Order: sequence, then structure tokens, then C-alpha cells
Amino acid sequence: MKRLASIFLVLILLLSACTAPPNNTYINTESSISSLIEHKVQSVKDTNVEELLSILDPGDKELQTEQSNWLMDIKTNPIENYDLRLLKLEKTGETEYKAKLRQQYKENGKTYKLDYYNSYKLIDNKFYDAGNYFDVLTKENITIKYTEPNKKLAEVIIEDMNQLYDDNIVRWGLTPKRPMVIKMFDDIEELRQSIKFSMWQCAGWYEYGESVKMYMTESRANKERIKQVINHEMTHLFTVEKSAGNLAYWLSEGIASYYEMPENQRTPSQLVKDMNIKLHTVEELESIELEKLEDQQQISDYYNNSHLIAAFIIERYGEEKILEILNELGKLPSFKGTTSENDKHYREYLSEVLPRVLGIEDYKSFEEQWKNEISKL
Repeated sequence: MKRLASIFLVLILLLSACTAPPNNTYINTESSISSLIEHKVQSVKDTNVEELLSILDPGDKELQTEQSNWLMDIKTNPIENYDLRLLKLEKTGETEYKAKLRQQYKENGKTYKLDYYNSYKLIDNKFYDAGNYFDVLTKENITIKYTEPNKKLAEVIIEDMNQLYDDNIVRWGLTPKRPMVIKMFDDIEELRQSIKFSMWQCAGWYEYGESVKMYMTESRANKERIKQVINHEMTHLFTVEKSAGNLAYWLSEGIASYYEMPENQRTPSQLVKDMNIKLHTVEELESIELEKLEDQQQISDYYNNSHLIAAFIIERYGEEKILEILNELGKLPSFKGTTSENDKHYREYLSEVLPRVLGIEDYKSFEEQWKNEISKL
């Protein structure tokens, strides 16, 4: 009888095992992440920053700033038919997931489509969007977030990045409040779409409160050029923080372009000699909206003219005057938003601060000085 009861119990257990419901963990995860994606799509359609921020990793302030600026650009430069779809999902850690997404939108009659990888995190039993998917390498003051094809490159250049970081601390007399995070993309279109839909493709980007972003691949891995791009964006990090973000677009790019170059290539005479440049007055340069340009020569002219005028200030008045200008700008009230949104205010600040620091009558006098300098180049 005992044996019959035992056999009966085994049969019950086997039947229970055979009819047990499937594990719904993956289904629930995919459903939760799909809901986040739908939430983002609706936030974009409504250009609702608060709703977008509510689904982002609460511990990543840089991502929140980046996505806020990204969405505000869409509000200023409307797009059509924005769509984001989940193509593939895999678990990469105890609470982390990697998703392949397809992003699509239409702007000025042209349709853009991009497949890329995004991260999602489970925090306190709730999923959050953690931004573009990267592996991470940290050493001393630098954290590189890189895509898989750039693993070897990240390992090679992190030493140079730390050295450039130390050099900039000495140059600017400032240690940034936040660790330096560099996001290294191997797809230039993914980089562009992560910054602003309205932007042209660029090699690097930094905005106040964001991470530094760069386009790098091993096939483009000229070490000196990599160091130049890094130093350009790193200069932005230091000068923008020192000025509390109150730095006019042209001067910000001018200082960064000046210091990215080897010392023997920084002077106005050397730059004009080595490059094809259409020279601009200060007034002409300030009338240009860099982010709206599409012609590569016009973009190069903007950067080169900014470099020339920054170099002119340094050569005539001394490097210390750039530091004084940044310090004085840093004492003024800051504005929310991106440099392009607030550049009019930043130029007004500069028109007040620059004459006082340089010891000249007014901003018009500086503009005339540069016009006279152009005639000598």
C-alpha cells in the first residue's frame, strides 16, 4: 500500500511539473521595456521634457541633461513621424539589459532611420532608460564609455586622456566638479542623432552639464589627431565650467580650437598660411548660427575665424586675459538650456566683460582692432 501511495505521489509531481506555467520573467521584462519605449515616443510627440525625464536613469544627471537638450532641439526644430521600435533584447547583467532599437523620423521631407543599441536598468523593481549602450573603462580621472568596436582604442588612449586632463587643470587653475565622462561612438550618425536631430555630423561635442561625445574608429586612429579632438572637447569642459556656462559660442570654439593645435600652429599668421580661410569680422562671425550651417567650408571658416580671433586676444593681451574673461563671466547669472539657445545673452555678457578685462574703451573698439588685424593677414 505504501508503495502504491508513493507511485501515486510521483505521478502527481510529474504531472505538476509538466503542466507548470512558463516563466514569465522575460515576457514581463520585454513588456516593461516596450512600455518605456512607447512612453519616450509619446514624450517626443508632445515635446514634454518632464515626461521624458521621468523614464530616465535617476542617477545619471548627464543623461538627463543630454536628453532634455535633445528634446528641446526637437521643440525648436520640429520633426515628423517619430518612431522607436524594439528589435531585440538581451540580458547583460543582474539588473541590466541591452536592446537593439530602430529610430526613425522625418525632417524637411527626408526620412532618417537608425538601428542602435540602448541600455535599460532595473532600479527598485522599476525599469529605466539608461541611454545608448556602452561598455565602460575607468582610470584615474577619466571614464570612457565605448562601443564594442572601440574597445582596443579606448584602452590605448586613456593614458593620453588623463595626461591632457592634468595639463588642463594646470592651464585653467580648475578641477572640474564632476569626473570626466567621454562617450566614444563608432557610428557618426548615431553620435549626431544622440546630440541633436538638427545638427550636422561632427567629430566631437560638449554642452554644459553633459558628457563629452566623440566619433572615433580604429581606421581613423591617427594618435595625434585623436589627441587634438580630445583636447578640443576637454578645453570646452574646463572653460565652460570656469565661465559657469556663460561663454559666447564663437569664443568657446575659438579657445578650444586654439589649444587643440600644436603650439607652432596656433598663431594667426601660421593658420592663414596653412589653410584656405575666408576671413570674417567679429560682427560677421557673431551673425552666423553655426549649428544651422550645412556647407563644410562655411563650417571650417567659422571654427578657423574663431581660432584666429582667440589667438589675436592671447598674442596681443596675454594668455592670462582669457582666464580673467572666463572668471568674470563665471560671476554672472547663468541661463538654462544650450549654448545655441542662449548665445545672444552670452554675447551680451562678453560685450560687457571683454573691454573691462582688456582695458579698452568698449566692444566696438575690439571689433575695430580685429578689422585692422585682418588687413595685415
